[in-house]
Amino acid sequence: NMEVKPIKLSPKKGGNGYVSSYSVNLGCSEIRDVGFLDKDGNPLPVEKCLDTENHEIIIRLQAGE
Repeated sequence: NMEVKPIKLSPKKGGNGYVSSYSVNLGCSEIRDVGFLDKDGNPLPVEKCLDTENHEIIIRLQAGE
């Protein structure tokens, strides 16, 4: 069951004043709902998967978690 929501990329500047990365916000309830936290509320290891062909970045629990 997949829910699609719009998000914004927020540019982050490095020490040189140029954009060095982008960040996105993931809400606490979203993180809980998808099981990214352990029973004590601590974040579990995640990984990002880059699918350049389909223009997608997928964030998921690391394999074996």
